[in-house]
Amino acid sequence: MGVDTAALVRFTRGLLAELGIVPEGVFNVSRDTWETGNQMAVTEQDYLETLAWMRDELRAELGTDAVDIPVDKSGCDFMYSINPREIKFDPRSIAQAAKLFHLAGESWTLPKWGWDQTNFGLFSGDDRLGGYAARNLYEAAVRLKAKRIVISECGHGYRSTRWEGYNWADYGQDVPSESVVVTLKRYLEEGRLKVDPARNPEAVTYHDSCNTARFGGLIEEPRWVIGRVCSDFREMHPNRTENFCCTGGSGLLSMAEYRPLRLEVARIKADQLKATGAKQVCTICHNCVDGLADVIKHYKLEMKVVQVLELVERALVV
Repeated sequence: MGVDTAALVRFTRGLLAELGIVPEGVFNVSRDTWETGNQMAVTEQDYLETLAWMRDELRAELGTDAVDIPVDKSGCDFMYSINPREIKFDPRSIAQAAKLFHLAGESWTLPKWGWDQTNFGLFSGDDRLGGYAARNLYEAAVRLKAKRIVISECGHGYRSTRWEGYNWADYGQDVPSESVVVTLKRYLEEGRLKVDPARNPEAVTYHDSCNTARFGGLIEEPRWVIGRVCSDFREMHPNRTENFCCTGGSGLLSMAEYRPLRLEVARIKADQLKATGAKQVCTICHNCVDGLADVIKHYKLEMKVVQVLELVERALVV
């Protein structure tokens, strides 16, 4: 019948949000976005100190002070946007990106304000919140005179920034954006990064995030990159737009009260993962990283979750 169930659910959630009826987890995240500009209430000091820490680690690793994690640098080729989870729980992903950008000879920056690409307006149905979060990004890119925004590995951040945010923010100015996976694909195609797939010998499968695949059209690019940096890539079935959710989508990961039900229905995902025989599952979504990790732990699967940045860095020939 062509009924967009997800759109209907989001519309209904939006009506409830207007009445103040929102799950506690979503309410807290939304409040933090309004009050601090990011969904995990990361302070400017913590943000800048984490970036400086990762910069120093990179300089020690590469043996040069030429590598940098620039902040508020004007006129760059792109402004990099990230998920607050990367600051609080996974700063290595920022270091991995910075390392690859440096080796590719890229001109880039992170903004001091407007760096959070996540957008709980998508999950709550609150278009005002969605517009506020998206506008922060667009205005930061315009302020820094960046040619485009590059979006780190975040499913709903990609969908919100590249597709939905312009409408929510009623933002008329064109601010091009792309996933970091597309950026990495370009580096590999142009020979700006040298890789050896033999450095990733362990079998890997790929999980299509709902928001990058079904809602974002980012389907073949990650597979192309994984195929260039891994020697044993295995598809899970079904895949692409028919793939099963990680079980953490639609904001469910922030709603602890639904965790038992979420993991109960996750058996279909666990069986899908197990059938591949892979030891790694790759995804380009931080939400899916946590959702899949929950499934793997609950069903005692012998797998680990990785992201494309990690696989590319592992395959580097420097």
